[in-house]
Parts: sequence; structure tokens; C-alpha cells
Amino acid sequence: MNLKEMYANIEKTTRSFDFNTSMTVKVFILISVVVLIVLMFPTGESIEFDYRIGAIWGGDEIIAPFSFPIYKEERQYESEKQEAERAVKPVFQRDDRQADQAIDSLRTLFGQIKAAIDFELEYRDRRTTLRRGEADLRARVEQDSIILEDFKRYLTVQFNAEEWNTLIDLRRGIDRGNITSLEELRTTIESLLREYYRTGILSESKQDIEHEEIAIRRNADEVVTPVERFKDVSEANTAYESEISERLNDDGPELSAAVKIGSVHIRPNIIFNEEETNRLRQIAREEVPRTIGFVLENERIISRHERITEESKLHLDTFRRAKAERGGAINIWLQYVGKGLHVTIVLLLFGVYFFLFRKNVFHNNAKLALIALIILMQAFFAFLTLAINVDAPVEYLIFVPAAAMLLTIMFDSRLAFYGTVTIALLVGGIRGNDYTIMLVSIIGGALAAYTVRDIKHRTQIFRSMLFIFLGYTLTIIALGLERFETPMAMIYEVTFAGANALLSPILTFGLLIFFERVWRITTDLTLLELSDFNHPLLKDLSQKAPGTFHHSLVMGSLAETAAEVIDANTILARVGAYYHDVGKSLKPEYFIENQMGFKNRHDKLTPRMSALILISHVKDGYELGKKHNLPKEILEFIPMHHGTTLISYFYNRALEKKTDKDVINEDDYRYPGPKPQTKETGIVMLADAVEAATRSIDEPSIAKLKVTIDGIIKSRFEEGELDECELTFKDLNSIREAFFKVLVGIHHPRIKYPGQDEKEDDSEKEKFQPFDKGYSGKGAMPPEETTTESNTKLDNKQ
Repeated sequence: MNLKEMYANIEKTTRSFDFNTSMTVKVFILISVVVLIVLMFPTGESIEFDYRIGAIWGGDEIIAPFSFPIYKEERQYESEKQEAERAVKPVFQRDDRQADQAIDSLRTLFGQIKAAIDFELEYRDRRTTLRRGEADLRARVEQDSIILEDFKRYLTVQFNAEEWNTLIDLRRGIDRGNITSLEELRTTIESLLREYYRTGILSESKQDIEHEEIAIRRNADEVVTPVERFKDVSEANTAYESEISERLNDDGPELSAAVKIGSVHIRPNIIFNEEETNRLRQIAREEVPRTIGFVLENERIISRHERITEESKLHLDTFRRAKAERGGAINIWLQYVGKGLHVTIVLLLFGVYFFLFRKNVFHNNAKLALIALIILMQAFFAFLTLAINVDAPVEYLIFVPAAAMLLTIMFDSRLAFYGTVTIALLVGGIRGNDYTIMLVSIIGGALAAYTVRDIKHRTQIFRSMLFIFLGYTLTIIALGLERFETPMAMIYEVTFAGANALLSPILTFGLLIFFERVWRITTDLTLLELSDFNHPLLKDLSQKAPGTFHHSLVMGSLAETAAEVIDANTILARVGAYYHDVGKSLKPEYFIENQMGFKNRHDKLTPRMSALILISHVKDGYELGKKHNLPKEILEFIPMHHGTTLISYFYNRALEKKTDKDVINEDDYRYPGPKPQTKETGIVMLADAVEAATRSIDEPSIAKLKVTIDGIIKSRFEEGELDECELTFKDLNSIREAFFKVLVGIHHPRIKYPGQDEKEDDSEKEKFQPFDKGYSGKGAMPPEETTTESNTKLDNKQ
């Protein structure tokens, strides 16, 4: 490979790398967060001296600083668990159905054997007749030969020629020793089988059963029985061969046939219940006590110059383990591994939530990095509370509520709650598995998230102060009463909690602005600020294209109402509707809502040119939006509100004016797309078409509004424009009802005067037909009712 090719490959790899979706970046973020948080975990004090039984303790006297249980030596504990497990007898289930099925199968086999033999005897008679000269029997004899072979092939036991002839002799009653008939052979075999099933045939080999006794369950009863009372399958077959040989008094083909028949029907009816046995063994292991005593706080563990006994060594081992569990270090590297696993598991559980329920966040590494930064920020606060050596409850200055509010505002309350729990677990781990700070952080963070879940303005953040303070205070008092703390101690802790409640909103306010700017996060606050009509784009639209601006306002009401009923983002839908047509401000006079009664400029243009002008407002709007730094979520509404719909009015005009030399390409009259990708963009597409169509109705009434709304939604659905968004049939029904309620309020029905035709009243009572997979479109606007004028208005608006 030369240098040029190498550079080409590097460039190709660089182009194919997508930072936002790369799994490598996700793994890097996870590893970075785990390593940084693990470094913040405390390293506890360890017992420095090497000690063994019989040695003299050379260290200082050790007094237990806290109470802890005395754990058994690990090998002893494992040995006791294994012993308890071995003491559990294997559980077997007696299944009498096996015996019944085996006997039924035996009788069925003998019935088949009898039928096959009888057929063969008849076949032999016909074959003998054929030899005497009856040529007309030849075809039937050949057919009988095939049937006979099929008879034998489908028997569950395959016999050789000698065995089969022996069975034929028994069927014919020819004496073969102790057995004189086929029926007698069956009863002999059946009696032996019944005896074995009555005793019991084990499903497991006796060699594999380690116990001398087993537990036999039959329905609700259980009996412990010696294994030797039963036979396994191998023993049953051996015993059967011996006993059937004695009864038949034969060692020839009769015996071999009987052995084949019997061995097929020997089945275990004492079945090993592995699942129940393992469950009982697990219970037995868990019931083995882990400890053999308890060391109380301030109790002496060992004195200086004391000889180390087996008991004192056990106390020292347990004390070291107890310290490690409370944050002390035995082996720093092993401890770091444990901490790393601790942090990784907590973060992976949070990541599973993203993967299952928030794929839009999981596939956006920039957002994952932002969440990781918030988690690291709280971990650092927890680390600082340990690093600052002061006699004060500074752990209540870990600003978990600030993280909860940031996650709620930038994402949603559900993600914020999961994030709060994750942060609380990590903070508690850094604080030495501190349960108190875990619980306080979860309650304070949950209340903080609750207060900003429907935030409408930035100052609303400060409303959370009271809720955070109440959450912290009630939790501190509850835990304090449980631990018999003094009132002064609780008041001291509540004071620090109050400082947290005061500072968390301030921290949130400042960090929110920073994260919005750096990560370009579009929060509800950002959208609310964009809804200000003094925004340059909206102000310009209202001045240059007042008709379009009014149309956008009505669309905003439609979209917001529809989004609310299907649980979509109402603010995003409304603001997206405001900006969807900003491109019309560049050529407002070419759109009918802005012509104000003047002559339509499209009258002097070719259909192709008119279509190009209409389509251009999408591109123009997108460029204006980028120029004014509109968020990506808002920019998507500009091309998606038309999708790939056809500008039917000018397309039909082009077809009418077409000459033989003209080539009309339908794609030239379609918007470039893409189709709506979200619920909100789908709603705005429907609202755009519905608002334009209903505005063009002469003398609007309830019936006309229903028919128009129904027809527009049906049209967009059948054209496939909604295929790529998440709107369901149920959503379309709800959207249609929401549109109708808003439009009825805008287009007030006229008053009915005496003598007016009552037919329209009846049609107004007609309900919408629900959308479903079999939707017929009944009630949709017929083509002949859509006038040329309304088509012109709708297409020019588009």
C-alpha cells in the first residue's frame, strides 16, 4: 500500500466515524466516569501487623470502634454449606401415568402384531392360489405384499424372520413350550411390567445417586425410601430378561422377541425432580449461619503482648473484614476493583434504562457526556465533603437536587428520577456506604425534579427551594428520631440542609445557561423563549407576511391542543408551528393568505414556475432558521411539515396545458421532504393542511368542518406521509377530535333561522368514523365538493 492509498483509507475511516452514535465513544465515557469516581472513593485503614495463631500481638490494644458480627472462617463456612447441601435428599416424583401409558402401548403393539399376522396368513393363502393358476390375483398379491411390508415397518418393535415366524406360530396356536398363544405371551410380559412399575423404576442410575435414601413425592405426600428398593432402567431390563427367560423356558427366537417387546416398554416412573432438589439445596445453604457471635462497640478485641489464639485471630479477621465493608482498605488494588464493579453496575443499570426507554439519548453521545458530567460533578461534591476535615454535617451540601433539576429541565422528570437514584447510590458509596445521605438525596432530588417538571419560566427554578428544604428536613428528623439523636444535632443538620436548598436552585440556574449554550440543548425554557413574538424571524414574518403569521398562530393552537391529547411535547409542537413557514417572508405576495384581494401572481406564471416558488419557501425557511441559530428540533418542522406531498393544483394545471412535446415529471411538483419523523412534526403537517383547507370553506358549519378535517387526515395517511413518524390510529382519532374542537371555536356556526333546511342539522350530529386499519374514509370530502378556488388557496398557501 502506497502513501496515497494509506491517506485515502484514513480519510475514509474519519468520514465514516460518527461521534454521536459511536459505541467506542460510549465505552470511553463509561470507563472515564468509572475511573474518576473510583478515585474519589475513600481508602480505609487496615491492620498493619502480620498475625498468626500462637504469635504475640505486637500492636496496640484494639478496641472495637463499632459493633460487628463475628464471621466464621471462610473454609469452615463453605464446608458447613456443602455439608448442609449434601444432607438434602434427592427429590423424585412418582408418575403413575408412565405405567399406564406403557401397558396401553404394549396392548396396542400386540393388537398391531395380530392384525399384521392375520393379514400375512391371508396373503399366503392368496399367493398359494396364484401358483395354482389364478392369474387375475397377481395384481392383488403384489399390492398385499407392499401393504404387509408397511405393516411390519410401522410396528414399534422390529423383528427378524425367525422371531416373526415364532409369533405367527403362537398366533396359529402352535405350542412353543410354556407359551401356547400370542395372548398368553402378552399377559406374561404385562404381568412382569406391572410388577416393576409397582416397585418403581428410577429415572437416574443408582450409581449417580449419592444418597442411600431418596424423597418420593406422590401428589402432596412425601416418603423417604431407601434407594435399594427401586430398580433403575438398566437393572429393570436385566431383571426382565432373566425372569422372562425363566417363564418362557426358551432361549431361542421366542425369547428374543419377548425381550425386544418388553425392553421397549420399560420406562422410568420415579422421575428425578432436579429443580426442586436444587431449590431445597439452595435453601439449606442459605440457612447455614454466617456468624458465630457478636463484638459490641467498645469491646476489647486484643491487648498488647497478648498471645493470638484461634478465637482472637477470628476476631481480628472479622474486624478487618468489617472495616473493609465500611470503607477500609485491605488490599488497595482489590478494593479498587470492587469499587470499580460497584460504580460500573450502578451506571450500567442507568444505561439499560436509556437503551430500553430513551433510545434518543442512548444514541446521542453528546447527551450521554452531559449526563456523565453531571454525575461526576455530584461525585466530586461528595469527595470534597470527605476531604474537608471539619466537625460538621457537610454531607448535606452535596447538591443532588441541582442535578435532579438540570436533568428534568434538559430531558424529563422520569430520566431525572432514575438519574437521582443513580447519583444517590454513588454519593452514598463515596461517603462510605452512608445510608442517610442516600435516602436524603433521593427524597430531596425527587422533590426538586417534581417542582420543575412543568417549568414555564426560569425564575420558577427558585420555587423549588421550599420543597427541597421540606424534603431534607422531614428525612433528617425521621432518621434522627430513629437513632435517638438530640434536638440540637438535628437542628444543626437541618441548617446545612437549608443551605443546600438555597444554593441548589442558584447552581441550577447558572449551569443551565452554560449547558444550553455549550451542548445546544433545546429545553422547554428555550422553546418558551423562542415563542416570543419579538423574535426577529417572527417579527419579520408578522410585518411582511401577516396572513402567514396569522395562519401560524392558529396552527400553533391546533398543534398544541393535539399534542396534549396524545401526550406529545406541546411546547415543541406549538413553537414548531410558529416557525414552519418563516421562508414565506421572502416572497409573501406569492402565497394567497398574503394577497389581500390583489390579483393572484400565479396567473401569469407557468405551473412549473409556480411550483418552484412554492417549494422554495421550504429551503428559504431552513436557511433563515440556520442563520438565526434556531435549534435543530425547530428546523426539522420547516421541511417536514410538507413532507413529500404533491402540489396537486399546479400539477393538474400542467397536465391540462401539456402538449405533445412537453414532459411532465410528477417529482417536479412534489416537496423534497423528508416526511415527518416525530409525533410533533406529524401533528404540524396535519394542522397546516387542516387550517388552510378549513379557512377556504365558504359559510363554515360543523358538518363541513368535520368532513374537511376527516378528508385531510385521511389523505395524508393514505399518501404515506405519516409512515415514518410515531403517530398511531388512536393518535389520529384524538388529533382529529382536538382539531375539530379548536376550529369550532374559531369558525362560529351560523345561527339557524326559522324555515331553514334541517338536513344540515342532522349531518352535524354525525360522529367521526374512527381510524383503524380498515378505515374506509366514509365522510371524506368528495372531489366534486373541493372547488377550484379552495384548491388554489390550499396549494398557494402551501
